[in-house]
Amino acid sequence: MRFTVYIIGAIVAMLIILATLFKQMHWAGADMLIVLGWSLAALLFVPAFSIYKYKKGKVA
Repeated sequence: MRFTVYIIGAIVAMLIILATLFKQMHWAGADMLIVLGWSLAALLFVPAFSIYKYKKGKVA
């Protein structure tokens, strides 16, 4: 579970950073990358991270 959370987090971070680069350089596809990155963060990373922390027993 921990490995999955780390991989999803890394992919989401790369997408958001790449979207920021595309937006600053005014390249096509920046809006799609922003939407994709934040959607994956909201739909995959946050629930997976929450489940991981809940099972580990360190919920704040």
